[in-house]
Amino acid sequence: MIRAVLDTNIIISSVFWKGAPHEAVKRGILGEYLGVISAEIIDEVVDRLRNKFHFSEENIQELVDILLMYCHIVEVTSTFDVSEIANRTLHAST
Repeated sequence: MIRAVLDTNIIISSVFWKGAPHEAVKRGILGEYLGVISAEIIDEVVDRLRNKFHFSEENIQELVDILLMYCHIVEVTSTFDVSEIANRTLHAST
């Protein structure tokens, strides 16, 4: 089965708009692929919905419950700084 990481931007966009992010999340819920998220992504989504968009705790919990039910949760074991890679690429091309 195909797996796709649902990042914070995709999840938040799927809540507010009916475009491609909404369709992507919907298809994951329908089982067309396996959505992959981490605790860090869930935390970031909750933070944005609570503090930036002033969602109710009930609505936040409903979304978290849906994500936990339909997505595979992975543990983040390493991270990298995207800006470091961009800087290396930029310097290598000049």
